[in-house]
Amino acid sequence: MTATLITEIQQAQLRASFLSRADRGALIVRILNELKTHRCSLLGNASADHFVWMDRLIARVSSRMPEIAGMQSAEFNRVLSEFEKLMITLDGISNTVTRH
Repeated sequence: MTATLITEIQQAQLRASFLSRADRGALIVRILNELKTHRCSLLGNASADHFVWMDRLIARVSSRMPEIAGMQSAEFNRVLSEFEKLMITLDGISNTVTRH
């Protein structure tokens, strides 16, 4: 799922100026869902202090979804770029954990 989302993020970066607010919002929802999935799968058995940062990120993005969806294309692309990096990192961690 993460690889598909990373591809979606990359495609959205190319088409950012053509995406509607609804399309942008839907992409942010998919990113949030993936973050929640990674939080549970990677950190589910860890103590609460190990995943506070991820809970905060999820909460902040959730509360700012309308603002993010309404950003200018260049700003939206910067946000997507950071989410892309995060998803790649989480996917790498996830693959490392499942191999051990």
